[in-house]
Amino acid sequence: MNQEYEYIANLNPDEKKAFLDCFCCMICADKQVSKEEIEFLKNIGKMYDIPESDIVAVMKSLNKNETVDNIGQKITDRKKALQLIKELCYLANSDSGLDDTEIDFIIDIAEKLNIENEKIKQINKWVLDKIVLLRTGDIILENE
Repeated sequence: MNQEYEYIANLNPDEKKAFLDCFCCMICADKQVSKEEIEFLKNIGKMYDIPESDIVAVMKSLNKNETVDNIGQKITDRKKALQLIKELCYLANSDSGLDDTEIDFIIDIAEKLNIENEKIKQINKWVLDKIVLLRTGDIILENE
């Protein structure tokens, strides 16, 4: 597994479910589900060892307010919380752009996890830099 995703091995089943709930809320935040977002969910399902049927069930029973209200009790470790924010930033930037509802959702989750606004900005900038770097690599190596 990629070093960036080693944290997954340290997530218990409840934490994995909390991450998944947040990802599904993020995908539905802007009311438009892109093919990149569906791909993200499929990959997450594989990495988190969550069957697609479970992901579909979560999407159908989604409750954004409940997810936001309960995240602080489900994710109590700061390192895991930072990983969640990173993944939400990746997801928010995976489609055509960062929507205001996606930004609001990330901020709401971060507040419940006691993550500072400055830290969110740093994580999002790092994610954007990484996305640009990977795309540049694809162009240079003619992978597109």
